[in-house]
Amino acid sequence: REQFRTVATRGSIMYFNMVDMTNVVNPITAQNSGWMYNCSLLQFLEQFEVSVRSSDKCHPTSKRVDKIIQYLTYQVYRYMNRGLFERDKMMFKLMFTMKIMTVGSMITGADVSCFLKAGSSLDVKSERPNPFKWLTDKVWLNMLALSRQAFGVDQVLFFREVVDFMQRNEASWRKWFDENEPERSPVPDYEDRLIVEKTLGGFM
Repeated sequence: REQFRTVATRGSIMYFNMVDMTNVVNPITAQNSGWMYNCSLLQFLEQFEVSVRSSDKCHPTSKRVDKIIQYLTYQVYRYMNRGLFERDKMMFKLMFTMKIMTVGSMITGADVSCFLKAGSSLDVKSERPNPFKWLTDKVWLNMLALSRQAFGVDQVLFFREVVDFMQRNEASWRKWFDENEPERSPVPDYEDRLIVEKTLGGFM
């Protein structure tokens, strides 16, 4: 029975993310619109039971557990996603993905906080001056916060040198910054390292 604890853990993540969607606010009217996303525990348990029954039966138990988790995650995601407004679908994906990664010790709560808040807690008057005329103070503070963030359970300062790289290679960074789709363009000074991280694992 203890071997199936990870199934219960994944189930709790999915259920509470479904519940959290009731806190959604309409970005236009600023009014709470999440009441439409109310889901009962009974609704979730129905999806949980479907996942246990329909997932592949196999041995050993560890493999069976993996099959249930995979099926449960996708089943609940599809069930919830089809009832969401288009504008809220990406947020739901982001919420449960980050929670799964946090519980699985792939990222930390501090990583999530950096992603969501970045440099908003920093005071521009008490930080080193922004040396770039083409970069707003808000983005500059975000870069400072990124350079100080120790990522993952191993606390790796992956972007520690990003500010120095920007100063030494300003033309390339500005060109990347001005791209219409910078996420599709090579990141100056970091592209090779990012490829290695994606290929061999997070924050080695």
